[in-house]
Amino acid sequence: MKKLFAMLLAFSMVFAMAACGNNAANNGGADNGGANAGGTEDGGSAEQLHFVYVSPLLSHPIWLIAKEGFETACDELGIQGDWVGPQGLSSEEMAQLVDTAVAQEADAIISQSICPVQPLQNAIDAGVKVLLVDGDHADLDGRLAYLGKDLEKQAQLMYEEVAKVIPEDEKIVMSIQCADLTSQFYVDQNNAVEEAFSQHPGGFELVNTTLSKSDKATGTNEWLNTFNTYPEVNVCINLAAEAASACVTASDELGITEDLVIVGVDDTDENLALLREGKILCTSVVSFWNYGYQAAYWLYQNITEDRVPEQVVNDAGTMMVTQDNIDTYNELLKVKVDLPEA
Repeated sequence: MKKLFAMLLAFSMVFAMAACGNNAANNGGADNGGANAGGTEDGGSAEQLHFVYVSPLLSHPIWLIAKEGFETACDELGIQGDWVGPQGLSSEEMAQLVDTAVAQEADAIISQSICPVQPLQNAIDAGVKVLLVDGDHADLDGRLAYLGKDLEKQAQLMYEEVAKVIPEDEKIVMSIQCADLTSQFYVDQNNAVEEAFSQHPGGFELVNTTLSKSDKATGTNEWLNTFNTYPEVNVCINLAAEAASACVTASDELGITEDLVIVGVDDTDENLALLREGKILCTSVVSFWNYGYQAAYWLYQNITEDRVPEQVVNDAGTMMVTQDNIDTYNELLKVKVDLPEA
């Protein structure tokens, strides 16, 4: 009789534990180390928020920094976060992914300006919160905010660094490489560089512009063609994350690296290594971490607390990394700024 009673007690404990496990799973896992999105004051759980990050490049090293920041914020806030995007630059695929996020009734979308305006506008019109990073759409009505580089500041910082090594009486003969020109962001970025360098006392000439398509091999071939066609180039401005390393690969092959002033963007491992080696002069950075982390927090604060930014367009902390600050700059890129209280 005692054995039978013990067996019945054991079975009842197993069923009770299973029921608790099912309740935790159905509530989205309350004990996840972060706040439950939409949680109630009495400890209950509302429906979990769903954010979709439509990246322009699913697995590019610089965008993976944003992915890490995004996932960290989602974990802290208890948000269901989906990281999606094409393997190569594709406005069409980004548009489709935005449409899918809307169909899935996502609460918020973070994206970049390679994605066309219309699907993002459709998302906003459907009640989805939209925040843009890296590249803006000024004509997108109703976006919560834009976090990105101050392109004029970046261009001026580039010129100031180059002017330290190019004499005032020497002409700057420049070639630019960027990722793409289908987005207004890239056009504006190039124009800002031209305007900043036009102030050089010794004269300035932009001889050509090439596209890397966010692929180092493509960028390297374009730089080889540039150096063979325009041997007079002395300043190389690289406005895509992989372009500076592509430029160095090409110039090393031709044995001309020491004759060039090479400027990059973004703090990829390759760029930082080349900076330490003295093969590039400097690299312009902005916080890709906060493109994920702060972007998610701003959307969360807007949805749950009705907070709004003081302005729509926001500089995410544009700065220049040189050999002087390469060991100290990184902490400045992970400072989160909360939206003002409603």
